[in-house]
Amino acid sequence: MPKSYRKFGKQRINHVIIRGINKQEIFLDKQDKEKFIKEIVKTKEKYHYELYAYVLMPNHVHMQMYDGEENLPTIMNSIQTRYVSYFNKKYERVGHLFQGNYINKIIEDNNYFENNIRYIHQNPEKAGIEKKERYKWSSYNAYIVNDDKLVDINVWLDKLDYYRNKAIMKFKEFNDIKKKDKITDYIEFELQSKITDEQLIETLKNELGTQNIQNIQRYNSKEIRKMLSEIAGLSYVSISQLSRVTGISRKIISKIKKDKGW
Repeated sequence: MPKSYRKFGKQRINHVIIRGINKQEIFLDKQDKEKFIKEIVKTKEKYHYELYAYVLMPNHVHMQMYDGEENLPTIMNSIQTRYVSYFNKKYERVGHLFQGNYINKIIEDNNYFENNIRYIHQNPEKAGIEKKERYKWSSYNAYIVNDDKLVDINVWLDKLDYYRNKAIMKFKEFNDIKKKDKITDYIEFELQSKITDEQLIETLKNELGTQNIQNIQRYNSKEIRKMLSEIAGLSYVSISQLSRVTGISRKIISKIKKDKGW
C-alpha cells in the first residue's frame, strides 16, 4: 500500500461545512471566491493541515481536511474572520455572514472518506449549477490534472492505484457514480438541521425554565448531567456548540453523551 495513504482511528480527518446566515449567499462574484481560496492557502501555510476536497457553493462551503495538530478551531476562525471582514467592507455591510459556527464531522472510516469526497465534488451538479468537471470552484479538477499545489491529492490517488494515470481514471469513474447513501443522507440532514447559537439558547431556556442559561454553571455535575442529558442527545447539537453557549466544559458534555450512548 502506498506510504501516503492515511489510516483512520486517532487521525483527525474532518468534514467541515460553513453556511451563510439564513441561507444567504456568501459569494457574489469571482473575486469573493478567489479571496476565500487565498485564505485557505494562508492557513495551510501557517498550520500545515492537509486539504483533500473542497467546494465553494453560492451559500455554503464544504471542506475535507486532516488536522494533525488539532488546530481546526483556530484555522476556521482565521478563514471566517478574515473573509467576513473582506466581505462586509466590500459590500458596505455589518453583522454576521455565516450561520453560527462551522459544522464539523470527524471522518472515522474509509467509506465515509471516499463517499464524502464524491458528495463534495457532485455538489454543483446536484444544485443544477454546473457539471463537476466544468466547475472551477472545487477540488475535482486538481485530481484530474494531477495538481497538488492546494489540494493534497496523493492520499486518495495513491490508494486507488500505484500508477497515476490509472488512479486518475478510477477517480473519475468513482466520482461519476450517482448514488444516494447513508453518508449523503447524514450530510444533507446536517445542512438542514443545524441551529444557530441563538436558537439553541432559546431552546435551552424553554427546556430548563430559566432566562439565563449561564446559571447552569452554578449546579453540581450530577444536576448538570440531568439537565443537559436530553439536549446533548440531539443529533444537530454538537459538543462544541453546547459547551460554547452554556459555559460547561466539553469534557463534561462529552461524558454525558458517552454515558447515554449517543
